[in-house]
Amino acid sequence: MTPADRLLLLLMVAAALLLFVLPLDGGRERGGSVVVEGAGGFEETMSLTEDGELVVPGPKGDTIVMVEAGRVRIDSSPCRQHICVGMGRISAPGSSIVCVPNQVVVTVLGEGRPAIDAVTR
Repeated sequence: MTPADRLLLLLMVAAALLLFVLPLDGGRERGGSVVVEGAGGFEETMSLTEDGELVVPGPKGDTIVMVEAGRVRIDSSPCRQHICVGMGRISAPGSSIVCVPNQVVVTVLGEGRPAIDAVTR
């Protein structure tokens, strides 16, 4: 093993450790709470600092909203295509997940703006 090989190996290990230590969310600001709105005037605010589950009634059935590790997601929904479930976890202020068929909107509150304005799938 030459000195250049050792240097390259050391740089690769340092880069791997650096990627492990840096936050995976790209340094985006996280919101402090989330508001969940549903059909018939349903509205509930949850903290992103505490894990929890919320059952939101809708015209097609119950939608399950989960807060875990400072992020919120729709765990299950009775809608046909489950696009809202596929949106994954959000934590940036201003980010939303919407289930149109079941009339559920999940929005992260807080200062700042999300890093991505929109996602098209």
